[in-house]
Amino acid sequence: MNGAQVILQFLESKGVEHVFGYPGGSVLVLYDEIHKAEFPHILTRHEQGAAHAAEGYAKATGKVGVCIATSGPGATNLVTGLADANLDSVPVLAIAGNAATTAIGTDAFQEADINGITLPITKNNYLVKRADDLLPIFEEAWALTTEGRPGPVLVCVPKDVLAAQVSPSATKAAAAMFLRHRPPMRRSAEAVKEVVEVLSKAQRPLLMAGGGIVHSPGAAALLRRLVATASLPVMTTLMGKGAISEDDPSCLGMCGMHGFPQANIALGKCDVLLAVGTRFSDRVTGDPKHFNAKKRFIIHVDIDPAEIGKSVKTDIQVEDDAADFFEHLLAEMARQGFKPSWSAWNQELAALTAKYRARLAKMAENRADAQPRGEGWDREGAGKLSPKFVIRQLAARTASSEPIVVTDVGQHQMFAAQHFPVHSPRHWITSGGLGTMGFGLPAAVGAAVACPDKLVLLFVGDGGFQMTMQELGVIQDLRLNLKVVVMDNACLGMVRQWQELFYSQRYSESLLMSNPDFVMVAQAYGIPAGRAANPQELAAQFDAALSTDGPYLVHAVLDGNENVYPIIPPGKQSTDMIIPGEE
Repeated sequence: MNGAQVILQFLESKGVEHVFGYPGGSVLVLYDEIHKAEFPHILTRHEQGAAHAAEGYAKATGKVGVCIATSGPGATNLVTGLADANLDSVPVLAIAGNAATTAIGTDAFQEADINGITLPITKNNYLVKRADDLLPIFEEAWALTTEGRPGPVLVCVPKDVLAAQVSPSATKAAAAMFLRHRPPMRRSAEAVKEVVEVLSKAQRPLLMAGGGIVHSPGAAALLRRLVATASLPVMTTLMGKGAISEDDPSCLGMCGMHGFPQANIALGKCDVLLAVGTRFSDRVTGDPKHFNAKKRFIIHVDIDPAEIGKSVKTDIQVEDDAADFFEHLLAEMARQGFKPSWSAWNQELAALTAKYRARLAKMAENRADAQPRGEGWDREGAGKLSPKFVIRQLAARTASSEPIVVTDVGQHQMFAAQHFPVHSPRHWITSGGLGTMGFGLPAAVGAAVACPDKLVLLFVGDGGFQMTMQELGVIQDLRLNLKVVVMDNACLGMVRQWQELFYSQRYSESLLMSNPDFVMVAQAYGIPAGRAANPQELAAQFDAALSTDGPYLVHAVLDGNENVYPIIPPGKQSTDMIIPGEE
C-alpha cells in the first residue's frame, strides 16, 4: 500500500463515517485513493468550513471529527477551526498536506510551516517524514484527540509520503511504538470524603456545571442524580448548557456576562462553589482578583490539571473526569448517609428564578416602540421583530422534537442561550472560548450530517453568515434537515452594543447597511427561503420551514436597536449586572 491507502485504511478501522475536506495539489494522491475506495467524503466550500463541520460533527456525537486540507493556504485555512476546537475541547483530527520532504524549507510552492503555526492551538501535531511511520503516528494522534481533555491534533503528511510505498512489516507493527507512557491520572476517591464534609457544613452551596460534563460520557446523567439526591442548586456555563435540563427545578440557568440574574446572584452569595468541568473563563469570573476576594470555598474538578488554579485560587483541587468524580461523590454521600439541609437557600433561589424568568419572558414580547440609539443608526424598512421573540417562537414550535440548536457568535448567540431551553447534552452547539464568527453554518452542517434523523436549527447573524455562507452549497448538495434563521439587524450586534454602552454611541465600522437579499442568496443555491419582518410573516415562515423536507432559510429582519441584557460590564463581578428597570 502507499501512504494514502494506509491513511484511509486507518480511518476505516476507527469507524470514521464522514470526512470533511477540500482537495489541492499536495493531497491529490490521497484524493485519488478516496475516489477509488469511494470513501465517505464531504466537499465543503472552504477549508475553514471543513474544520468547523468536523467540530459540529464531534460536538453532536462525541466522536472524533476528521478534516482534510492541502498544503499552504489550505492548511492555514484550518487554523481558526483548530483554535476554536482547542479552546472548546473538541476532538478533531486534521490531516494537512505539505510539499515533498526534499522541498520542505525551500519556500516551495504552497509551502507553509503548519506545524509551527498550529503548535499553540493543538494538543499536538506531527510532520510525517517516512511512510513507515504513518500508522503509529496516526494511532497516537487519534488517541490524543480523546485522551484526557479532548482537543484537536494535526498530522502533516508531505505529498511524497502519501505516494510512497509502505513496507508490509510497518503496517503490522504495534501501533504503541510511538505512544508515550503517561502516568495514571489521580482519581477522585481520595478527595470526595473531604468534599462531602465541606458540603455538609455549607449553608449556601452551588454547583457550576461546565462543558466538561457534556464531553464526559455519562456525566450528565450522574449530575442529574446528584442534584436530585442532594437538592443541590446548579447553574451552567455557556458550554455546559444542556448538561442538566433547564426545566429541572434545581437549575438556575446560565451564569456569566449575559447569564441569568438568579444564577449570577447565587454565584455572588454562595459560600461553597463546586465547579466541575469548567476553566473559569473571564466571561464567568470577571476580574479574577475580585472573584478570588469573595469569601467562598471553591472546589475545582477538571480533567486538565493545567486549568486548576490557572485563573482562580481554589481550596480543593481534583484532577479527574466529571463522570468519575460524580460516581465517587454519590457513593461517598450514600456511605455517609448525607442529608442536605438547604431548604431556605433553595427557596430563596426558587423565588429569584420565578421572578427573573417572568421578567425575561416579558422582555421577549415583540414590541414596535423601540427608538433609534444614535445618529445615523436607524434604517428604512427595518423590521420590528425582537430577536428574543424570534427565538422563543421557534423554541415553542419545536419543543416536542428536541432539536439540536447551533449558533454563530454575537448578540443572537446570547439571546439563544437565554431564550431557547435545552434539556439534553450535545443539543447545544456554539463557539465559546474563541467566539468565532462564521462558525455557525459549517458547524450546523457537521451536526446535521452526524444526526440525520434530528432537526437541526441554526441561528446566525447577518455578519457571521456572510463569513461562511458559501457552505449553503453543501447543505443543498446533501439536502440536510437544517433550518437556518438569519438574524438580520444590519449591524455587528455585539460590537454595536458595546459601542453604545461603553464608547458613547460611536458606531465605528459596525453597521452593515448594504446587506444582500438573503432570500435570493439561498434561492441561488437552490434552497427554499422566505423573509419575515413582523410577527405574522414570522409565523408563516416558520410554518413553511418546519413543513419543508430538507433545508430552509428564514431571513428574519430585526429591530436592530435591541441589546442583550443582563450584562456584566467588563472587569466587574456577577452582582454588578446591568438589568433594565432595576437599580
